[in-house]
Amino acid sequence: MCFSASASFATAAVLMPVAAITLTTASRYNRKYLGFAVFPLFFGIQQALEGGLWLSLGQGGPETTHWFAIGFLFFAYFFWPFWVPLSAYFVEPKRHLKRIFLIFSLLGALLGAFLFAPLLFLDEPLPIHIVQHSIHYSSPLMWDSIMLRTLIRGVYAIIVCAPILLSSISAVRMFGFLTTLSVIGGFVVAHYAFTSIWCFAAAILSCYVLFIIREASKSVPTHRPNEI
Repeated sequence: MCFSASASFATAAVLMPVAAITLTTASRYNRKYLGFAVFPLFFGIQQALEGGLWLSLGQGGPETTHWFAIGFLFFAYFFWPFWVPLSAYFVEPKRHLKRIFLIFSLLGALLGAFLFAPLLFLDEPLPIHIVQHSIHYSSPLMWDSIMLRTLIRGVYAIIVCAPILLSSISAVRMFGFLTTLSVIGGFVVAHYAFTSIWCFAAAILSCYVLFIIREASKSVPTHRPNEI
């Protein structure tokens, strides 16, 4: 398994036109799906940041490397844990599930702050290592000495995967199933660089959002777009 700047940039290049289609389709047919529609766009930006990180590891200084890493980890640590449940909340028709998904989103925001905030107060650039052709982010945590990183990964996976697995919308549930498989596969195959590997896999999976939105558009009249 090998990743590189070219792999990250190629993924970003593929996701940008996909994002244009998902955003256009959701805006026209069902605006409740705009939360999902931005997945390819933001995953594309995230992959472009990691592509820049790959280049800076070979050519740039530690400061450049640090800020590319911070940009990538903003999405990995802070943005996705609250945005994925919130997107499920927007589209969910059942009230009791909407309440549950909103709680997951709030928990995701708290977890994201817990993971990302320490990176903003580092005294020196974030340590970045290449391990078996993948990037390993040596991120500090609050109370790092008493927190098990495996436990944190498990909580993260539940917050991200549970809302889309529990959705009453079949296409969203399938997305949740695929995302859960990617989490398990990333941890089993490449635990040494889980953050980088899983975000790369999730970026590719975000193309599935196009199917979700097209399925949703079939049942919505074009002259009556839904509002969030």
